[in-house]
Amino acid sequence: MHEAGYEIGNLDATLIFQRPKLSPHKEAIRANLSELLGANPSIVNLKAKTHEKVDSLEENRSIAAHTVILLMRK
Repeated sequence: MHEAGYEIGNLDATLIFQRPKLSPHKEAIRANLSELLGANPSIVNLKAKTHEKVDSLEENRSIAAHTVILLMRK
C-alpha cells in the first residue's frame, strides 16, 4: 500500500460477538491496528454488536468482523 503511494484515510470496523465486552479492550485494539497498519489512531473507528438468535454467533462459538478501509493517494 505504502509502496504504491497510498495511505489509510479511514478504517471502520464492526465486531460481532456476544462476549467479552469490547469497551475494556477498545483502545488496545485501536492502538494495535494503528501500529500494524502504520495509521493514525484517530482514523480507526471500532464498533461492537451482538447477533441475537443467529447460529454460532449467539452461542458464543464464533466472532464476525466487517471492515471497510478508505485508501487515499499520498
